[in-house]
Amino acid sequence: MLLIKIDPSTQTIEAVETNGQLNDLYRIIGCRTIDVCARQSNGDALTVDDEALLDEPQPPAFMFNGYGPLHGVALLTGCDEEGETVEPTMSLASVERAIQWRGHIHTEPFMAFIAL
Repeated sequence: MLLIKIDPSTQTIEAVETNGQLNDLYRIIGCRTIDVCARQSNGDALTVDDEALLDEPQPPAFMFNGYGPLHGVALLTGCDEEGETVEPTMSLASVERAIQWRGHIHTEPFMAFIAL
């Protein structure tokens, strides 16, 4: 499947081939843990390095459709009815319009615990 890789270090957006399995997402992003954020109304979302804010210095950042700042490489994925990773519906051109490169900024890590 083709996912969209967003790399703020090189300010590039490209389609990448992947099997969609977790270990392949880790490899492409270059991380050990992931988080899914910036969910879009069409089911697309960004998969990012969950520990990027803990790096010193933090990786370069970007904004995505007003969400962020997000640090490090991200993958735009889609999601099917069963919750499985599928190709995103957004095109490369629409992703390019959604990105605002922020460069080397610092974002303070934030955690919130919600009681169930």
